[in-house]
Amino acid sequence: MSESSALDRGVDFRVVAAKDYLDGHEVARDVREAMMAGLELRLVDSLPLKMVVSDRERAMVPLDMADSGGEPSAIVVHRSGLLTALVHLFEKEWAQARPLYNTTTGVRAEATADQQPTEGELEVLALLLAGISDRRAASQLGLSIRTVERRTRRLMDLAGADSRLQLGWHAARAGWL
Repeated sequence: MSESSALDRGVDFRVVAAKDYLDGHEVARDVREAMMAGLELRLVDSLPLKMVVSDRERAMVPLDMADSGGEPSAIVVHRSGLLTALVHLFEKEWAQARPLYNTTTGVRAEATADQQPTEGELEVLALLLAGISDRRAASQLGLSIRTVERRTRRLMDLAGADSRLQLGWHAARAGWL
């Protein structure tokens, strides 16, 4: 990452990226190294635009390469109402984005504090962690199997988990039970 030498000098970086930013193996490794050096990274599903803001005094917004004959180009915004709007947009995206943390196996997103499981979801989670099947959990809770599956899916979304194993790990780490 180009921020590496600046991070080594103690410069702070906060980055909001679309979640597909980490798809490449090389990118994920570089991001992990940068995060270990102090980079703060948060993920969102999508971003309205790409930009770089420096010390709330300047911003750089890339222009569409199709309009520039294929040459990379950008607009630099100095102190103005537009810069204030860009900083506000960044802070809004930052506040809504999911923080990313280093783990022993890579990086992972955490659910934001206001995204906590409901009591009904925690009941389903407790049964699943006890090894009860979806069908049996539905029967014990007096729910349809679809409701159990929907609650499990929401729990996985809250945890940023791709598997039930990851869900269990996150639930234990987050103190959900």
